[in-house]
Amino acid sequence: MDRLICLKVDVDTFHGMRRGVPALKDLFERYSLRGSFFVPMGKDHTGRTVKRVFTRPGFIKKASRTSALQAYGLRTLLYGLILPGPEIALGNRELLRALARSGHEVGIHGLDHVYWHDHIKDLDQPRTAEILDRAAGTFREVVGEPASSFAAPGWMINTHGLAWLQTHGFVYSSDTRGESPFFPRMTGRVFSIPQIPSTLPTLDEVLGVEGTTADELADFFIGKLADGLNVLTVHAELEGKQWIGLLDRFIGRTLDAGFRYTRLIDVARRLDSTALPICDALYGTVAGRAGEVTVQQAPCT
Repeated sequence: MDRLICLKVDVDTFHGMRRGVPALKDLFERYSLRGSFFVPMGKDHTGRTVKRVFTRPGFIKKASRTSALQAYGLRTLLYGLILPGPEIALGNRELLRALARSGHEVGIHGLDHVYWHDHIKDLDQPRTAEILDRAAGTFREVVGEPASSFAAPGWMINTHGLAWLQTHGFVYSSDTRGESPFFPRMTGRVFSIPQIPSTLPTLDEVLGVEGTTADELADFFIGKLADGLNVLTVHAELEGKQWIGLLDRFIGRTLDAGFRYTRLIDVARRLDSTALPICDALYGTVAGRAGEVTVQQAPCT
């Protein structure tokens, strides 16, 4: 059985795009591997997450464990609050094009990351479609071709979003936490666009809980790997900055252990749709994360 790892890079901020993505690109290319980068197509409004202090139990504790100020920088924490938010994709056109030219996958990570994460559960069909239409239009403008993949901010999706992605020809989406690829069923409706879930915990969920050093955390993540497909979501603001040494250790050790790296889009194109199970995708929680995420449910049919 193949022992595969996909590195799914979520870019949440302008700072992460400008500083973290080039560092990750250089690291991946040093190991001759390609990653899957998902980028918000709109403005950085990170400062608006301040309201989560009142709406999400555990948010302050998580922000403290991950050193939010160090990860994001003071300016980022003021975007959308008292400073205007810069355009993440439009402000980094050449970097996004360079990623695509280098063979990395580039996909959509919503429009306004904070707004989607906080409101998508309750958005209706017209508003969901409006957001996705704008995001897809910006992607085409910046990258020069239609997007093939989508990863929901905060692993939060609704049925309207899945329907839009299905009808607009996306190859797959990665909006869930789970164990293996599947066709999602939400509110009783089955969608034919495959889900490739994040299968491993993320650094911000385990930092300070499973370890505090790069070596301890590398040991933890390697211990979580399974035969078959492993999808590790990394963040440009963490593994692309002060925790890049952790990712460097992880990649080197897993390559030595016989794991292979591939892009999510390549996994999606090789999926056998006749053998893919149908699983419910429901809102739930995962350890170490404040708030809800969309979770693959068992048993599948």
